[in-house]
Amino acid sequence: MASIAVGLDLGKAQDFSALAVVERVEVLPVGWSPLAYSRALESLDRYRQAQDRHGWERTRQRLPELVAEWHVRHLQRWQIGTPYHSVVEDVGALMGSDALADAVLYVDGTGVGSGVMEMFAQAYQRGRLGRQWPVGVTITGGQAASGWNVPKRDLISAVQVPLQQGRLRIAAGLALGEVLERELTSFRMKLSASGHDTYDVQRREGEGHGDLTLALALATYCNTSGGFPEVVEASVTA
Repeated sequence: MASIAVGLDLGKAQDFSALAVVERVEVLPVGWSPLAYSRALESLDRYRQAQDRHGWERTRQRLPELVAEWHVRHLQRWQIGTPYHSVVEDVGALMGSDALADAVLYVDGTGVGSGVMEMFAQAYQRGRLGRQWPVGVTITGGQAASGWNVPKRDLISAVQVPLQQGRLRIAAGLALGEVLERELTSFRMKLSASGHDTYDVQRREGEGHGDLTLALALATYCNTSGGFPEVVEASVTA
């Protein structure tokens, strides 16, 4: 899976549409450099090809435990009332850049209708949406995910957990960075008497209703992978 994911929250008539580009990075502990880690992986591959199980296991045990972080690289928002076809064109231009050519786009298709998702499919088929098929995600109020039907609580947890652990980082200088930070600090869960949970952001004049947070949640929730990571960085405290 690509280490970069793009989350897109499509706003309805009275809401903003918003997008977040998130890169998943595995951080090495102090004392390890990306070069040393890369050489260790090369040794693993040589032992595997030579069918040297003892050498492979010895080297594998020496590999450090990595810590996943999610780095917000880009934020974008469209004005209320922007036609969906304009959003598709703008997203296509972004996904067509070299930096995002292999990124995966995850679109909140909840309540917008199949016709809107078809616009993204057609853009991809015409070569205007990067190299990866766009994924439509339906946000539910359920308790468990089923395919790309994902409970909202799972999406929000995908942001809250790394945020609380200091593993969610917003790049300095992003035009909407402060707006996202305000959304994250004002996001609240409400539990009804029946046990149904809802999520809301305190709206400020001229700002959205959690659209950036939801775009971020889509990218963060979907941007996980197993095995060895594609992007490894040294610890910032090293």
